[in-house]
Amino acid sequence: MDKRAAADRIEKLTKEIWRLNRAYFIENKPKASEDVRDALKQELIALEKEYPDLVAPDSPTRRVGAPLDGRLPKVRHLSLKESLQDAFSREEIEDWMDQMRRSLGKDIRHFECIVELKIDGLNISLVYERHDGTYRLIRALTRGSGSEGEDVTHTVRTVEALPLSFTVEEDAKLPQYLEISGEVYMTKAALKHLNKDLPEEEKFANPRNAAAGSVRQLDPKVTAKRDLRIFCYALDPQGADALGIATQKELMEFLLEKGFPVHKGYKMCTSIEAIQKVFDEWKKEREGLPFDIDGVVIKVNDRHTQRDLGSTAKAPRWARAYKFPAEQKTARILDIQLQVGRTGAITPVAHLTPTPVSGSTVARATLHNADEIERLDVRIGDTVVIQKAGDVIPEVVEVLKNLRPHGAKPFHYPVHCPSCGSALERPEGEVVHRCPNLKCGAMRQERIEHFASRHAMNIEGLGKETVELLLEEGLITDPADIFSLAAEDLMGLPLFKEKKATNLMESIARARLIPLERFLFALGIRHIGREIAEILTRSIHWPLEKKEVEIMEEMGPQTSLFGGGQKKVKLHGITMENVAKTLQKISVEEISAIDGIGPVVASALKEWITDEDNRDLLLKFGQADVLALQPEGSHAPQIFAGKTFVLTGTLPTLSREQAKSLIKERGGSVSSSVSKKTDYVLAGAEPGSKLDEAEKLQVKTIEEEEFLKMV
Repeated sequence: MDKRAAADRIEKLTKEIWRLNRAYFIENKPKASEDVRDALKQELIALEKEYPDLVAPDSPTRRVGAPLDGRLPKVRHLSLKESLQDAFSREEIEDWMDQMRRSLGKDIRHFECIVELKIDGLNISLVYERHDGTYRLIRALTRGSGSEGEDVTHTVRTVEALPLSFTVEEDAKLPQYLEISGEVYMTKAALKHLNKDLPEEEKFANPRNAAAGSVRQLDPKVTAKRDLRIFCYALDPQGADALGIATQKELMEFLLEKGFPVHKGYKMCTSIEAIQKVFDEWKKEREGLPFDIDGVVIKVNDRHTQRDLGSTAKAPRWARAYKFPAEQKTARILDIQLQVGRTGAITPVAHLTPTPVSGSTVARATLHNADEIERLDVRIGDTVVIQKAGDVIPEVVEVLKNLRPHGAKPFHYPVHCPSCGSALERPEGEVVHRCPNLKCGAMRQERIEHFASRHAMNIEGLGKETVELLLEEGLITDPADIFSLAAEDLMGLPLFKEKKATNLMESIARARLIPLERFLFALGIRHIGREIAEILTRSIHWPLEKKEVEIMEEMGPQTSLFGGGQKKVKLHGITMENVAKTLQKISVEEISAIDGIGPVVASALKEWITDEDNRDLLLKFGQADVLALQPEGSHAPQIFAGKTFVLTGTLPTLSREQAKSLIKERGGSVSSSVSKKTDYVLAGAEPGSKLDEAEKLQVKTIEEEEFLKMV
């Protein structure tokens, strides 16, 4: 695969993985199996390894965990949550062992490892607060985006096996908070019992999604009836250090001693042969377990070695998830149709005979682009191998040509947009065809649907059919028109009665106050996903001012407005005029220098704001009293709000990842290069040229000791 093909494949894989992740982790209605998502993710990892300059800042390989759905309160984690890097073969485990040896610079033949079951459930962080010698549960959070999660304390407290408090020997050195991580799960028997009483359309596909849906219930009484369980396996590093826990095995024993459920099937291994034996044994026994597992987790046992190995941007280097092989199924292609995206990208989609794959039914699969159709030689009527991959649409991985029906003709890629009829273009350097007509009806509809979607503006009631109807009636032409709708505009339309019209108007009113990161994501700017939008929100200086806005009378949380009647109030926020001015003022170089942002994102953002129509759209939002709000706060005091740090050299006790976490948790940002806007350079042993640059620009330089006093 050449670089151009790799770039397109990476883009398509990224889109598919995120779409499938949303269905699996948030909607609890999986469209593809874990195996399929793993297969796609591994392909993406391989391509990014081969072409590192094509790695996007918001790639699924850099992102932890799942995205938030906005229904439950969001709370910052005490520390950033990491996810595990996956392995699917003994060779990959051997490569990982070699990487650790090279990283440590030691000739270590074997690492002592602990091998634990990888429970297929929902990751939960449990925060316990110290009161004298007793720690009491004060909060339970989903992993969410890794930096913040959903507050599900009210439902997790219903898990009977979970201790709500535990005692420790009084010691002044113990921290105020201990954070214990575990996996909430549901047994196969409990799922069967739950589904028995649910309507067919509400039945859960598997125990994992049933557990996730139960934890996210708003009413804890519903959750309490569903027999949720939990296995715990981790403790925050600072807490473990304070308790004198030297190994992962000691950590598991500590949890058991304090009454936490721990799966006792973990094994100690000192060779790859022993690890493989444990893996093979669990692979054979998995069907007989009362709960689902999708592999094992291998961790270096010694915590001192764990610290030495550290972490990548999202995963610990001292652990791997060794996953069971992916499941593949066959299906027949009934038709191939083109789908127009919000940026004009044309994606061919294979419509399949409905096929059950790992607990859900697959009816569509992406074919990516014309080159992929030609490479696979896909034809209508073909029998194909599919693997669940991505958000909604699985992937066709192979055509079984021996099963091809007589007379099946090659698929000829259309030359015109299926929506507006414009001649399709294939930009130089890309493999994707695009519709060049910015007024294309399908593109406009996709943009507005994206704008109103759950993770963007979260305007309930503006789904596909409703947006299509409003466009047909001429009531909206762009996303800003949504805020000009009146109840009388909706009454009498085919889909609307009084209650639905009232609900939609209230949802639109709530959306007038929106966190800035969600608004930036809602704009649908190319390459700017949820994580990139959050980084931009926290790293760019956005001028705040008081703005008088008309809102529903009663106010709840930042984005939740309830009750009848309207009144005007003054709120602190970022006006649309200031959003436009800030994006116009900041340079491509300044955006590219933000940690986690690169030139591709920077160029896309500047290209978007340079377009006069887009600037006019922002001002139109402002005229409709849309106001962007600051990000929600962290548990930690925001002492670094608005401050930018640059790290250089090796710190005495903190890893680079730990230092970054301390800064970001307190509202600061970390940049990869020194500029006049840098506030502090945190320097360790053997600093590089960044220290010279700091001295030249007269940027304050601090060492770890001073930094730790600040935090």
